[in-house]
Amino acid sequence: MSRKPATLIVLAGGEAKRLGFPKHHLMVDGERVLDRLCRRLGPLFAETVVVGRSLDGLPDSVRTTEDRYAVRSPLVGIHAGLAASRTDLAFVTACDMPHVEPALVEFLLTQAKGVDAVVPVVRGYYEPLCAVYRRSCIGPIEDLIERGVLKVSELYERVNIRKIPEKQVRERDVEFRSFVNLNAASPLSAEML
Repeated sequence: MSRKPATLIVLAGGEAKRLGFPKHHLMVDGERVLDRLCRRLGPLFAETVVVGRSLDGLPDSVRTTEDRYAVRSPLVGIHAGLAASRTDLAFVTACDMPHVEPALVEFLLTQAKGVDAVVPVVRGYYEPLCAVYRRSCIGPIEDLIERGVLKVSELYERVNIRKIPEKQVRERDVEFRSFVNLNAASPLSAEML
């Protein structure tokens, strides 16, 4: 595993109403998911940026930033992370996705040449929070947000993307664990995953 000239962006915002506590406090195997992501994926990257508010206990090497728009949407978080990144290329994930596979992340980064975004397609759906984005997405994202369009998939209609088919994803993550999102799980089942 060698460091890539890219930024790891972890989205730690959102209200997490279903959980009853901030998402960035989710635990798996006795470790906060946010810390787990930084530990497992951070060594792949030149820097790590966490997007969110009231973040505590992060290593000194991790930078934080906040959303620049008042509306809540993963698109707004992606924008904030890209705007704060010091590299052109970034991998974006969420703080409630504890099993993102480093081999998949490395592969997605290798597929970024000549495109604005690299997005896995699993079971017929885009996986926008386990994807690679370039800073060239910032302008199109701002345009979408300012027009009130907050679906990340709308961005893909406006930039040059490379879709990664399910077969190629499965070669690096057989069970698709990278896409497990604990926000939809109960706290009990989240601990068991």
